Amino acid sequence: MGVFGEAHAIRLPVSPGTERPMLRRWPFAATAGALLVYNSMLLAGSAGFGALAVPAAALLAGPVLWAWYRPVAAWCAMVVAQVALTGLGVALDSPFPFVPQPWLLNQTLAQLPVMYVLALSSPRRVTTITFGVTFAAGSAVTASQGMEPDRLARGLLSWVLALLVATVLGHARRMRLLDTLRVAEELGRLKVLEERSRIARELHDVVAHHMSVIAVQAASAPYRIEGGVSEAAAKEFAAINAAARASLRDMRHLLGALRGSDEAPTTAPQPGLRDLDALVESVRRAGVPVKLVIGDPPPAPSPVVSLTAYRIVQEALSNVVRHAPGAATTVTIDDAGDELTVEVENERPTGTTTPPAGSGLGLVGMRERVTALGGRLTASAAEGGGFTVRASLPKGDGE
Repeated sequence: MGVFGEAHAIRLPVSPGTERPMLRRWPFAATAGALLVYNSMLLAGSAGFGALAVPAAALLAGPVLWAWYRPVAAWCAMVVAQVALTGLGVALDSPFPFVPQPWLLNQTLAQLPVMYVLALSSPRRVTTITFGVTFAAGSAVTASQGMEPDRLARGLLSWVLALLVATVLGHARRMRLLDTLRVAEELGRLKVLEERSRIARELHDVVAHHMSVIAVQAASAPYRIEGGVSEAAAKEFAAINAAARASLRDMRHLLGALRGSDEAPTTAPQPGLRDLDALVESVRRAGVPVKLVIGDPPPAPSPVVSLTAYRIVQEALSNVVRHAPGAATTVTIDDAGDELTVEVENERPTGTTTPPAGSGLGLVGMRERVTALGGRLTASAAEGGGFTVRASLPKGDGE
């Protein structure tokens, strides 16, 4: 990893195609424009730059505008501009005190935004190195002018203090953003684990039903088969029955670990496609016009797939109620060969009320459920301002 690489495992959110945290563009553009106009007039009138005043002012203002997009490159341009501007002032024999020097207000104001954004978007070692290089370059070009030592010391001290304040403020904000990101990522991981645990608890009932059927069939098979079975076959059925019962006991222990000591067990059967009518009716009562479309004959997937489809529709409709109140919504359940397709599409919400921002955890839960079955989930904005959730689930064997 290079010197200018990112040292943190957690990265700040950056704007697409850039290397800096998301910042508004207009303050940088306004500051760069003001510096360009001010320095053009100052350098042309008092510093004796003449026709070179505008290009020289652009050298100072350019890095400020560039800092919004590429902080490290803008810093490099700032240091080069400072050295070039001071050399140009000496070559043109600018009158005192207008020889370009880094601590003059018109130049310091052009450096502070660049140092702030650089510290905000870079790790501490990069900030430290760039601060040292900036100070060394500024000291070298001013020391070569042969000014009085006390004036040189005062100027450098005031300049370094100003740069230090901008750098410290940028680094402090970076640390706050990183801390916020760490907390948000940790909460996100906990939510995913909680959702996976809840999915496992729900699937337990479905799997336990199948295991119970296996145990009962194995125990009753010797009595149901006409003519009876051999002693070896009876022993085999008994072994199957014992294994199924042992598996049920192990699953109950696993469920207890997933549920926790403070959560009461549920006795109600898990919902499925047969319960969609009641779910849609409850959402209609909440003020959302929902249309349910199910193929004829109705699909008959396995209980696990049926439960997953129900939960996807439930979460998608909950999102519609929260984020698109009053939007016309269509729920489509389609039997597509070996897959069950579940689609929930809502139109643009009615009214002008701004919906609350979502956490995205509902989509995470849906994706976890679909992935557990080896299916596919897509969630994207639809034409006209709506939203579509579509899941393709391998049907498995029906009941």
